Amino acid sequence: MEPISAQQVLQAAFGEEEEVQVWNFDPARGEAALCRVWLRRGSCKWGALCRHGHDIDLSAYSLRARRGAAMPHLVRGDAKASLESDTVAFVVCGNRAVYDYEDPWVAQRFLAPETAGTHLWSLLPLELAVQTLWSAGSSGAQALLTCKDWHQREISQKMRELTYQEATGAEFPDCSARELSEVMLARRLLLSAQAFSTKSDYQCSPVAQVPQPAPCLAVLLDEAVVFAVLQSGEIRCHRSSTGQLLASSPRLSKGRLLQAATLGKAFILGDDHGGVHLVQRDDLSETKQLRSSGKSAICALAALKANQEAYLCASMDGSLELIQVSDEDSRIQLLAELGAFSMAPALCAFAVGEERVLVSAGPHHLWTWSPGGLKAVAQSRWSGQGICHSCSLNDKLVIATTACCRLQWWSLNGEELRPDGETQAFRASNVGKVVDLCAYGDICASLHANLTHPNLTVVLWQGSSKAEVARIEVSGLGQSLALGAGCLAIASFAGAGRSRAGTNVLHLATQPLFVEKVLKDGSQQSIFTGPAADKRPGQTDEPRGVPCFS
Repeated sequence: MEPISAQQVLQAAFGEEEEVQVWNFDPARGEAALCRVWLRRGSCKWGALCRHGHDIDLSAYSLRARRGAAMPHLVRGDAKASLESDTVAFVVCGNRAVYDYEDPWVAQRFLAPETAGTHLWSLLPLELAVQTLWSAGSSGAQALLTCKDWHQREISQKMRELTYQEATGAEFPDCSARELSEVMLARRLLLSAQAFSTKSDYQCSPVAQVPQPAPCLAVLLDEAVVFAVLQSGEIRCHRSSTGQLLASSPRLSKGRLLQAATLGKAFILGDDHGGVHLVQRDDLSETKQLRSSGKSAICALAALKANQEAYLCASMDGSLELIQVSDEDSRIQLLAELGAFSMAPALCAFAVGEERVLVSAGPHHLWTWSPGGLKAVAQSRWSGQGICHSCSLNDKLVIATTACCRLQWWSLNGEELRPDGETQAFRASNVGKVVDLCAYGDICASLHANLTHPNLTVVLWQGSSKAEVARIEVSGLGQSLALGAGCLAIASFAGAGRSRAGTNVLHLATQPLFVEKVLKDGSQQSIFTGPAADKRPGQTDEPRGVPCFS
């Protein structure tokens, strides 16, 4: 977008017959070159004996005299050139002063009679108003963050769309303040994690790398802490900002490997012998075995949101079970037999009306379960092998498998699930297969691993547009991924070299303290946050003021 000049703005608002003059500082001529009193009053008590120049007289514009005798020299600027706030001293329009770098009252006096009962921005054509704000960059946006009377919805909307396109390279018409905030926060975390790995100066968020004693099966976020669930059955609790180990649970018995985990009121773990284990959320040392073994390995678990004591469990033989946990007793109930799976299924809880759980055993091999029963959605049997992954966004579900690099999208339309197309990352052959999925708001994050290149790739997708909006590449093989408003966690394996053994590592990127404060403070305002009508249908309220510039 082309820079905006003072002449464009003033003539668009107040007419093209007025001549616009801009006076810029000219430090090359000396910091004490002009007499400040002469320039403002047209007279000086020292007269010809004054040590400072009387070359420029702006007294005709009724400028108030300021304290001090000298000021830098001025040079006539080009009114058609873009304004640089650090170099502009005065702006005049016709016979009136518009801007005085030492006196804010000048601008107020100029605008008052012209904008009585209205706002200056409403006098400008929409595109020019947006272009004016955009040309000011982040400094202009920060200045308007304090504007309590900002009600220009159309300008705010255009600014959101421009900011989104500038940050992601993708167009997103009707982008809401919440969607812009989510993608900017996620992008900040993503780029900081990459900068830390490549020793770049771009890092703008705290990042920590924590070695793990075993491969990481899942990463679960819980406010200020991160739980790393290892294949050995151990759960390690880390402080998200520093990676400090706060607590850990006992491991599973020897010869067992963890296959699935979920977090509700407590942790529920499933192993390769069909065993089910409970670990208390607030005390990781308190564990209980709910079942020692089953017919086949447990491959997926999901915690229900409406009933925090209930969990859904899927096994490789096609068994779908309901686990109910209470202080007095725990029981496991068989719900259905779906037939043996060729691909390890995934479970994903979501809510449209009543809470439901998506059971996916491939891109077109789906069921939904609710307390009312099991319902088949798509039954095109998937013949491939691997592991299925799924996640829930605001109004969509995403499914992927380790057998390919594509993402399949499903839209929530009332009580029905409908296919909404497939997408794949740019240059998918270099990115590799999908090894994990997670979601935050309307942002989907996919973790890819390419065995031919020892690098992992994290790709961010905008759910509403199904467009790729950001990506990073980090050395190592990806294991698991978790994304929230304040934290990004990536578990990976750094391959062995000539002088070192391979290491399982947990990468943690968190938001800086000032961002966390704004996220928690709902009273903050943002020029990108429109009125309540700016929300999308079905979108819930959340604190305003999420910073929108990275």
